[in-house]
Amino acid sequence: MGYLCRQLLPGRLKKATIEFARDGAYTKMYKGQRSDMGYINGLLGRRPEDPRLRKAFSEAEKEGVEVQFVIRDFPPVVPNIAHVIMENEQGQTVEVHTDSTGGGTVKLLSIDGFDISIVGDCYELVVYTQGSEIQNQALLGKMIELFPDNEGSSCCVRDGRGLLNLKRHTPYTAEIFGKIKEMPGVLEVRTISPILVVPSNRNASLPFHSAAEMLEMTAKTGKPLWELAIDYEMARSGWTREKILDYMKYVVETMESGTLEALAGNIDMMGIIGPTAGKIKRYMDTDPKSIDMGVINTASTWAMATMEYSSAMGVVLCAPTGGSAGVFPGAILGTMTHMGCSMDEKIKAMLVTAIIGIVMSKDYNYSAELYGCQVEPGAASAMAAGGLAWVMGGTPEQSCQAASCALQNILGTICDPVAGLVQIPCINRNAMSAANSVVSANMVMGGFDPLIPLDQAAETLFRVGKQLPSELRCTCAGGLCITPCGQRLAEEQEIRDNAR
Repeated sequence: MGYLCRQLLPGRLKKATIEFARDGAYTKMYKGQRSDMGYINGLLGRRPEDPRLRKAFSEAEKEGVEVQFVIRDFPPVVPNIAHVIMENEQGQTVEVHTDSTGGGTVKLLSIDGFDISIVGDCYELVVYTQGSEIQNQALLGKMIELFPDNEGSSCCVRDGRGLLNLKRHTPYTAEIFGKIKEMPGVLEVRTISPILVVPSNRNASLPFHSAAEMLEMTAKTGKPLWELAIDYEMARSGWTREKILDYMKYVVETMESGTLEALAGNIDMMGIIGPTAGKIKRYMDTDPKSIDMGVINTASTWAMATMEYSSAMGVVLCAPTGGSAGVFPGAILGTMTHMGCSMDEKIKAMLVTAIIGIVMSKDYNYSAELYGCQVEPGAASAMAAGGLAWVMGGTPEQSCQAASCALQNILGTICDPVAGLVQIPCINRNAMSAANSVVSANMVMGGFDPLIPLDQAAETLFRVGKQLPSELRCTCAGGLCITPCGQRLAEEQEIRDNAR
C-alpha cells in the first residue's frame, strides 16, 4: 500500500502520517505484524521483497523522511482501514485511504476524498480534473477512446472537481500521457505501476470457477489438476506454460531456502519467543524419548521454521496469507523432501495446492480480520491436503475430498495473535495445520469420505467466519490475547517496539 501511495505524490517525500482507526483491526496489531515497516518500505519506493524492509525505520531516517503512526477516531468502514497522508518538500500533500484485504492483497479506497478502487494489478492512470459530472464523463469517454484495451475505468466528481481513473495491462507511453495532459479540464495526471506479480486480466475467459466445475473439466479433458492449474493461470495471467512452471520453481526454491536457513536457528525473531524449530527437529530425529510421527516430524518442524523465518522478516510466500506461510513448506515441501520427491513433482504438487485454493475462494478472500484463523493456516491445510492427495496418486475427486476433510477439522478456529505478533499461537497452529493436511490426505486415500463437497465446505468456512465476533478475528481483543500472561507479553513487547 505504501508503494502504491508513494507513486501518487510528485517530488521528494518529506513526511508521511499513517492513521489507524481506534476501533479497527490495526490498532493492536500493526507493530506485531510489522505493518509499520511495510508502510515505510513502500513509501520509500521499495517493493515488499526488498530485504531493506527489515531496517525500514533507519532507512527512512537515512533518507530524511519523517514517518509517524497515530491512532485516530474515525469509522472503521473496513477492519484494516488506514489513512495515509504524504507531504513532499514543496508542501504538496496527498491523502489516500487504504485497506489490507488479506493474503498480501490490498486496495486503495480513495485519493484526496475521491472514491476509487485500485488493487495494484494494473498500470493506473489517475487524472485530476475540473468541471461538472457531464464534462468529466465526456472527458473519461475521450480517454477510453485512446485505450480501447482498458481494464476498467471510474469517475468521481465532487464540488466541481473530479478524479478519473483508467486501468490497463501495459504502461502508458509519453506521447499518450502528453495528449491527456493537454485535454481541456485536466489539472494533473499521475500514474501508478502495479505491485502484484500477475497483472489484471478482467476480460479473461476462465476455464472454471468452482470445485464442481473443475472436476467436470478434468472428467471432460482427462487432465490432472496440475495441468488444469496451468490452463487456469494461462487464461488468467496471459503467461506461457514455461513461465508459469519457472515461476513456481522459483517459489518452491524460495520457500525451501528460507525454511532451511531458519532450521539452523541463527535468526532474530524480534518478539516474545526465539527460534526453536531446528531444536525440535533435532530432538525428534535423535532422542529415543520422542514420539515417532513419521513424516509429520518433518512437516511440522518445517512449518514452524518458515513462520519463525517470517517473524525474522525473511522473504516468505503468503500462502494464502502471511499468518499461514508455514503450511505449504511444511505439509507439501517438507513431506515431499522426506519422501525423496523431485523438483518436478514438487512443482506439480504446488500447482494442485494452488488451484484448490483458487476454487475455495472464488467468492471471498483469505482475511483473518474478516473470517478468523480458519482462513489462514486452516484454509492452507485444506489446500495442502489436496496437493498431498495428488502426491499419493489420488484422483482429482480425492484431492477435493481431502481438502473438504481438512476444512471440516478447523471450522471456527479463532485468530488471537498474542501481543499482535504472528508467533503465539500462529507458529504452533501452522505446525498443527501441516499435520492436519497429512492426516486428512491419508484418511481420504484410505477410503474415508467426508461427504460434504468442497464447494459447500468452503462456503461454510467463510459463513462461519462471518459469524465469529470481531474479538476473535485478528484484533487482539479476545482469545489468548486477553489472558493475564497474554496482556503482560503485550506490554513487554510494546516497550521493545518503542525502543526501536
